Amino acid sequence: MTVKKLSKYKWKKLSVESLKNGLNLHLDSILLFWNKSYSTAFHISVLALEEIAKSNWITHYYMTSITNTGFPDVEFEQKWLKLLYSHTAKQKAYVNSYSFDVSPKFLDFVNSGQLETKKQDSVYVGLKKSKRLIETTGRISLPKKIKEKDAIQIISLNNEVLTAQCKRNIKYESYYGFYENYEILNTETLDLLNDEWDYKSGLKTMKWDTLRHKK
Repeated sequence: MTVKKLSKYKWKKLSVESLKNGLNLHLDSILLFWNKSYSTAFHISVLALEEIAKSNWITHYYMTSITNTGFPDVEFEQKWLKLLYSHTAKQKAYVNSYSFDVSPKFLDFVNSGQLETKKQDSVYVGLKKSKRLIETTGRISLPKKIKEKDAIQIISLNNEVLTAQCKRNIKYESYYGFYENYEILNTETLDLLNDEWDYKSGLKTMKWDTLRHKK
């Protein structure tokens, strides 16, 4: 089979639909939280984090390609596209690519793969793996170990990131990347995010808090 470069239409479609899905997952995680399903809410919130990261990552790849030296060759593109299937790669992109002040402790937690491990523990019963072996004498991991505070942390971080992006769009009336994404992160979405969630993650500094949104 001959492999071709991804079309510009599909680059845009991937970014826009990933953002829509990330926003939907985020709102779903909030519903699960209010229903006290904390472990599942945590799991869904990390998935939302990954989809938001994927959308922004794709947008950055596309924009730098069209504004610099053009799209890389098929071989490079294939290697890059495979990163979109890596949960840890998307999680790292989320905390490393934003211009937000993420706490060093959380940054290390994500970059060391601990967030992905915790995500898996939030939905599966199992035993810990060590050097490709299963620790048969260790404790059994249970999803119920994920507590309310764990869900609050990641849901809040997603809400802060999405809120900041909405405020940026509103303040500057401009966008980076695909206009469809700009239309998603608008005044209506900002109102929804503010209405649905009022916790803070404690993981980052909001750079756009000085912008007062007027309804």
